[in-house]
Amino acid sequence: MDFFKWVAPAFGHFADRWSAETIEGIAEWLRPHMSGDCPKDCAILDVGGGTGAFAKRLHDAIGAQVTVLDPSPDMLRYIPAEGPVHCVQGVAEAMPFEDDTFDAVVVTDAFHHFRDQPGAAAEFRRVVRCGGGVFVEEFDPRGLMRRIVAAEKLVGEPGYFYTPEDLCVFMAANGVEGHCEKVGPISYRFFGKVTG
Repeated sequence: MDFFKWVAPAFGHFADRWSAETIEGIAEWLRPHMSGDCPKDCAILDVGGGTGAFAKRLHDAIGAQVTVLDPSPDMLRYIPAEGPVHCVQGVAEAMPFEDDTFDAVVVTDAFHHFRDQPGAAAEFRRVVRCGGGVFVEEFDPRGLMRRIVAAEKLVGEPGYFYTPEDLCVFMAANGVEGHCEKVGPISYRFFGKVTG
């Protein structure tokens, strides 16, 4: 947590790094998972969403209600109180939401920070309705990422990174079926659906 207190100002100013094309591609995948008319009937949870930059872009693209769940108050303070994105302080492993609250969960560059990844996956399955979407963007720990993986552990972060193949196996074992697609030399995306 101290790591995010230290880096929150940088994230607050530079967190919006997604192109319009990237956002539209993710939104296009998420739209079929929405259960009704947006925004009234659609809800997305951005877990570990920090400053809300990604959540705001998703809201603009889809029109869904988007909630950011993040443990760091220093990150959440960058989300405007009157804006379209709601924020809740909390952890992925014990979400303060009712069962079947959301149509989809998104996690961008944060899954490796979760201290209890099986607990987080169980919460995804609990708070997302059956058939809802789970989108995770992560770094592949092989190749160029090896030094960053080591650096995260040095600053006290869990830094447990899955390869794309291992994340697919892990998610399937936790009730989320899906597939992974490489994005570039160091990152990939998991597209999944809650199956039960």
